[in-house]
Amino acid sequence: MSLLQIAIDTADTSEEAAIAALIMSRCHASGLAAAAYRCVVGAAINLGLNEGLRGPAWRQDVEFVGALIDLECDLFAKLQHINRVIAQIQYEWANTPNIPENAAYFHALQAAADVLGPARGRVTAALNRIIRAPEELAETYAACYRHVRAGRQLPYRGRFISGEITV
Repeated sequence: MSLLQIAIDTADTSEEAAIAALIMSRCHASGLAAAAYRCVVGAAINLGLNEGLRGPAWRQDVEFVGALIDLECDLFAKLQHINRVIAQIQYEWANTPNIPENAAYFHALQAAADVLGPARGRVTAALNRIIRAPEELAETYAACYRHVRAGRQLPYRGRFISGEITV
């Protein structure tokens, strides 16, 4: 497989976009306020939002947090992979003799770098959004904690954010 094809495959973020879109749909199905998952929305947009996926509501908050952690790990691994391929391109560029016979190879290396540069930017931006999730979730849940500290109760067997009672 050519380095250009490796770069194209590495730059593909459709799988990560699908995961982010599924997390978004599950948040929506759970009735969460959009502010509670804006980090996922931002990540999905950066990755190339893949709409159309629908998932069930989160049964527990811990499922949502677990999905965020998994997505963060996936994005970090993707960024590492992109950086390894970029390093390989740079190594090839530096160690290939600059002679006319290698002109096509240099063009292929440049094309591979041109594919990976924007991909690295997209993945970095998405990762930065997901990394901010704990702060954003804390803001969302802070209202619930203030409610409880004031001596009030959350709905029994209800949705944590919307207050909708389920039977």
